[in-house]
Amino acid sequence: MRPDRAGWLAALLLGSIAAFASAAEEDGDRLEALERRVEELEATREDAAEAWRPDWAQRIRLGGSADVGYFRRGELSPEESDGFAVWDARLFVDAELAEDVAFGDVPIVRNVGATLEWDLVRIGHLQNEVGELYVDFQHLLGSSWASAQVGRFQIPVGENYLRYSRGYRDNPFISNTVGGPWWWDEGVRVYGQGNRAGYVASISNGDTRFDTDSDTDPQGTLKLFADPWPWLHVSASGLVSGAIGRTNAAAPGALWLGETWAMAIGSRTAVPTFADGLPVPDGPNVITHTWLGAADVVLTPLDGLRIWLAGGRYHLATRGSGPYDRDLDYWIAEVVAQGGLVSPALDPLYLGLRANGITTGDGGRGYLLDAGHLDSLGFNMRSLDELSAVLGLHLGRFVRLRGEYAFRNVDLVRGVTPDVSSRVDDEHWFALDVAIAF
Repeated sequence: MRPDRAGWLAALLLGSIAAFASAAEEDGDRLEALERRVEELEATREDAAEAWRPDWAQRIRLGGSADVGYFRRGELSPEESDGFAVWDARLFVDAELAEDVAFGDVPIVRNVGATLEWDLVRIGHLQNEVGELYVDFQHLLGSSWASAQVGRFQIPVGENYLRYSRGYRDNPFISNTVGGPWWWDEGVRVYGQGNRAGYVASISNGDTRFDTDSDTDPQGTLKLFADPWPWLHVSASGLVSGAIGRTNAAAPGALWLGETWAMAIGSRTAVPTFADGLPVPDGPNVITHTWLGAADVVLTPLDGLRIWLAGGRYHLATRGSGPYDRDLDYWIAEVVAQGGLVSPALDPLYLGLRANGITTGDGGRGYLLDAGHLDSLGFNMRSLDELSAVLGLHLGRFVRLRGEYAFRNVDLVRGVTPDVSSRVDDEHWFALDVAIAF
């Protein structure tokens, strides 16, 4: 090739490259400018939306959960309730009230919030009452170990209560445990947590009923928990109370085990009470004090596998002569496995198995282990055991389809009349439901 032609071609090639680079740079500048403009427009839109919303709406969050489907309660259930039903429904309102409150240079509280729960339906019955309602003071004096809630809250004993109120949406089962501790009460709950350990404590009225103490002494609780490894959570809980209803034997204590609570033996029922094979009269047996000790272990050895073991004893001491003191022991053994353990395609599925029960541990002395049997079995139940299996399917984050089967068995104390013993049979409980949360 001639030198002059080669030089001409080289010049042409270099010019083309320079022009292309200049155009690419201009396109890059235009693209960057366009991206900045889009960001500005989005920020303007968000600012306009925030400005449009009133101040109170910016500080309020709404939530809720509901559980609807078909339920077959079984032969031992006190009501004919087979069929479609609303099993559970509750609404929540959370409000942010203040943040970074200080007195001069001294921090007083990091956040102040409030929570309201409307407990509308529970286990298929219309409740229409207040669940949790408290003001929450987080990180008092700037410490993660000092926060307080004042109002009405779940009693912090064990891990079972975390599946009620807002935690109901996280319950993999349709049914609740037959003996796990829970319930609401009014008072003060304090809590704190570090990297691997924490505590929750409370002092409250000590009465089941809303805003009432029924001449009842306060109830105190303390729960200590630790997470020594990512796959292990352990907790130990204690509870004490003084007299429950000094002048009223039917006064209900604040702590529930499943669907029962502290009350005087034989109260509120016409079913005769038997002890050590013989009928015994009712009271006077007002409860003078109670205490509870409980322990929970939660294991997650694999991603998608959760094992929960729990147990405890609730001691009820009564006033007056006769065999009226009781120890109520409960236990829970549960495993929940996600379908992803078998195949990624099965990840939306999960299978849960649970065995649990509550007992007096004495063949001669019983208790009302489920308030639903007040008018049929009274205080003659020695044990209530349940075996459950649930299969669930997640439809996104907020919807689950579930089917659960449970086998329940009741044993009575010795010596009951044939009329009472004839009311006992094995119970088969079945449900299909749709559970939503938002």
